[in-house]
Amino acid sequence: MNTLLLHTVGQTRFELIQKLGLENKIENILAEIEEEEMNQEDGWQIIRALLDTAKLEIQKQNEEKSLNFEQFKDLIDDGDFVQASGKLDYSQSGQPSLFVDNLKILTKSLQPIPEKFEDKEMRFRQRYIDMLVNPSVRTILETKGRFWTAVKDFMDTNDFIQVFTPIMQETTGGAEANPFVTHHDALDEDFYLGISPELHLKRMIVGGFEKIYDLGRNFRNEGIDDEHLQEFNRIEFYWAFANHTDLMNFAEDLIKFSLEKAFGSLALIYKPKNEKGDFSGEDVRVNWNEKWPKMSYYDFIKHYGKVDLEDKNQEELVQIAKELGIKVEENTSFGRVTDLIYKKVARPKCINPTWLIDIPTRLSPLAKRDPKNPEITLRSHLLAYGSELTNGFAELNDPLDQLERFEEQQKARDAGDAEAMMIDYDFVNALEIGLPPTVGFGMSERVIDLLLNIPMREGATFPLMRKQKTEKREKLE
Repeated sequence: MNTLLLHTVGQTRFELIQKLGLENKIENILAEIEEEEMNQEDGWQIIRALLDTAKLEIQKQNEEKSLNFEQFKDLIDDGDFVQASGKLDYSQSGQPSLFVDNLKILTKSLQPIPEKFEDKEMRFRQRYIDMLVNPSVRTILETKGRFWTAVKDFMDTNDFIQVFTPIMQETTGGAEANPFVTHHDALDEDFYLGISPELHLKRMIVGGFEKIYDLGRNFRNEGIDDEHLQEFNRIEFYWAFANHTDLMNFAEDLIKFSLEKAFGSLALIYKPKNEKGDFSGEDVRVNWNEKWPKMSYYDFIKHYGKVDLEDKNQEELVQIAKELGIKVEENTSFGRVTDLIYKKVARPKCINPTWLIDIPTRLSPLAKRDPKNPEITLRSHLLAYGSELTNGFAELNDPLDQLERFEEQQKARDAGDAEAMMIDYDFVNALEIGLPPTVGFGMSERVIDLLLNIPMREGATFPLMRKQKTEKREKLE
């Protein structure tokens, strides 16, 4: 390094002189100045002129090497992942811009990304494109993520312990649903995929736990519609030594907390639908922040459905159902006919959040009877937007009563009701050991999907579809 030249012109200028290859020329000029053969001011003007001319030449060379916009468009496609580095500055129009010195393609997209992606089947089959092209899909999944995170936070904050129960089960229980069957090769036994964790969670209460919850998935082999999926997220919790009123108050706080975290507000919009499932009519503003009213089961049906089902026998219920245009299969149980009428004429009309209570014993094989009236149970559903959102009750802990109800369910199952429960003798045995007074509660992702005004399949990350014939792919050139 020429220390004299460096000392004279400074580090920055010296580096530029080296880059331009002007050391010898400038050293000669500096020597002439030193020997007074050249005026100092004239010498520095010559040096500056040399630097300016050389810089212009380098700039011209760089421009010839750099990409223009048309070349950039030919190189980069929609979907490419690109890394760019350069100088942050403002463009001539005043926009903050990156003046790129270096451009690197990290991932090359080999297929064109569509501008629109609206075909429903294709959206569900290629959900990754759906997420990429339709931002509303990502918004839905982000909202649901916030909801379940808030549910877990609320349970943990209130000293509930998260536990994990089996997916594969010997018998189905905890809900009325047709199960999936799978085979365990090592044990050479068929098992059912869990339709509910309820009976295992109550076994844990027998085992000494007091406040527990299971946040996971259920599997139910039933039809596809806007409010049902074959696998779905859910939470169930069980709370020893609490009563049914405690349960409803706690559940109301849990849901309000989670909805506010998910949506940022408890003032939400309900979009009415017609019988075909299409949006129709004006939006309805629903305030979830108010205290939710309670209505007894038969009063609810009388209020919304304009029919009185109280004290009716099986024959009378079937006749009422037929008059309402409800198809009733032979050997349909008393409870099932009652439930069909309730779902047809009353439930769809309830839009604002409402607790449905005093549910008949015949509809509640796992709930404790009301001590004041054994024909009804200490059970509740949260209803809103024309649907059933939750299920909660004081748990039946009388083993003899439980066995009787299991036997009634098994008779219905043997008569062809695939959704009726099986007898679980081991659970009866657990009740004989002793289940303390306990309340239990469950809700699924139906809650958040309904409040998003979407069918449940729209809320599934990857909706299950029929298999599609896979054709052999040609090698991409």
